[in-house]
Parts: sequence; structure tokens; C-alpha cells
Amino acid sequence: MKKMKKLGALILSLCMVLTVSAGCGGETSNGESSDGEETYTFQVGHVVTTDHSYHLGLQKFAELLSEKSDGRITLEIFPSGQLGNESDLTEGVVMGTVDMALINSGNLASFTDVYSLFDLPYLFRDEEHARSVITGEIGQECLDALEPLGIKGLANWEAGFFCIWNNQRPIETPADVEGLRIRANNNPIHIAAYQALGVAPVTMGWSEVYSAIQNGTVDGVSVAITSMYTANIQEVAPYISTSSEFYVTAPLIMNAGRFNSLPEDIQNIILEAAAEATEYQIQTNGDQVNQFLQNLEDEGYEITHPDQEAFRDACWDAVYDQFAEQIGADRIAAVQNDY
Repeated sequence: MKKMKKLGALILSLCMVLTVSAGCGGETSNGESSDGEETYTFQVGHVVTTDHSYHLGLQKFAELLSEKSDGRITLEIFPSGQLGNESDLTEGVVMGTVDMALINSGNLASFTDVYSLFDLPYLFRDEEHARSVITGEIGQECLDALEPLGIKGLANWEAGFFCIWNNQRPIETPADVEGLRIRANNNPIHIAAYQALGVAPVTMGWSEVYSAIQNGTVDGVSVAITSMYTANIQEVAPYISTSSEFYVTAPLIMNAGRFNSLPEDIQNIILEAAAEATEYQIQTNGDQVNQFLQNLEDEGYEITHPDQEAFRDACWDAVYDQFAEQIGADRIAAVQNDY
């Protein structure tokens, strides 16, 4: 019910935006090239730094769009939350005030349950398993299910495994996380999993995390290794773990009305470029994780590799019992058994 109310409010806002746009003479992001062909400029936002795999993947996406369209398509990239945090970006795409965004899938929980499947703790055996799911039939079904929200799902990229870094103690076993105040996504499944582990989850925007650890508001954070390393979280949370409690995908999304208004050839170019850039981003992200962990080791940080089976045993049943009906037991079984 809460999701339907939020969606209704967004649809009302979207109607207001469209009304204003119509009165102003339509879109301004289309133009005309010197040879008379129509040109297109899109803006895409994300919240991390320019050395993150998100940004590098979007640069590849921009190159492919330009190449495949003979220069007719330009993609302008806005990093580091310049267009807002991930909730702002998601709402902006729904309303049409943002063309595209690359977001952590957990931010879609306020709008739809379809990506909640990927929020379950310790669902995937390893990276290969996770990647086969997000780029396979189940991943495409998730992208397609965004259409009623006003979102065109272009591709599922990789955020990666979430790991706990903190400033209190090394993490080896589930007992080591008990009582820690950890910044978590504002996602009910993530919060339930942390509570089952005895963690005190605290939600806040990504831009607030470094200072929140520094001033003692929280003891640490759990997001993808690439995001933490590029934000220098190790400076304030030096106990590094590869706890890997969640594997999180990063949907590349676009306003559906904007996409559907485009000529078919431009639509096809966008989809082809997104698919090709997906391979690049996922490979780049994996390479960065390995390199960043090596860098941390070389710099003298303590890195622990907790027993993931013990962590799974400590939280899986409680989370599954609470959310299996909402997500669909058959979908969970398909991920576990069919890939």
C-alpha cells in the first residue's frame, strides 16, 4: 500500500511536469546536426567518484552511443551525486526530470518488490553465479517489470558484494558484528538481515557516511568494496572484511516516456550500447575489487575473510521466513537451483 501511494504521488508529479513541458514547447535535449539529422543529448547521474567502475562504465556507454549513432547521441555524465542521491535520481527518472541514472538496486525497494530478490543475504554462491542471474532471464524480467513505474530498464550492472568495514574490531565470525552500528541501505530486507546478525543498522545518504564514522555516529558501513575504497572509507574504518552479505546489482535506468518517444533506430542503439557497456563495467568492477584489496593489503590494512556459511546460517531463516512470500519462493528457488 505504501508503495502504491508513493507511486501515485510520483505519477501526479509527473503529470505536472509534462503539463509544464508541453506549455514550454517540448524537449530541449534534441537538436539537429550540420547535415540535417536529428541529434540527441541525454544526462545520466550516479553518486560515486569518477574512478569508480560505475563512471568508467558510463564513459564506455557514452563512447558506444556516439560511435553507433555517428555522433548523433551525446551522453553527459554527472558523478558524485551532482543530480541528487540515489533516491532523488530514481524519483527523477520516474518523473522525467532526469533522463538516466545508475543506481543501487536496493533503492528500488520503495517503488517495487521486483528487485527484492537480489536483496536476500547470501543468496549467491559467488560472483559467477550472481552475474549469470543478473544478465540472464531473471535479470531481464526485473528490467521489464520497471516499465509500469515509468522506468525503462536498460541493463543490470554490478555494484558487487557488500562487505562490512568498521573501526571497532576485526570481523571473523557472526559474534564479531554483534552490537556494531553499521550504516545500511534504507531497505527492509537489508535491515532485517543485519538485525538478525545483531547489528544495529543506521540509514543515511552515502555522502554522509565518511563523516558519520569519523564522528562516531556509526561504527562502520557495508557497501561494495569499490564504493568504499574510492571514497577512502578505510581511513576511518580500518578493519576490512569480505563478509559479502549481499550481492547488489546496479540497474541502468531511463525515463520510459523519453525512451519510447525516440525513433526505433535510436532506441536500438541505446539498448545495444547498454548491453556492450555491461560487459565492460562488470569486468572492470571485478578487476577493481581485486586491485583495491591488494592495495589495502600493501598499505598495511588488516583484511579478514569471514566464514560466509556461518553468517548465512545466522540470518537466512529469519529473513527468508519474513520475505519469501513477498518475493516469491519459486523465484528464490530458481536462482538457487537453475543457475
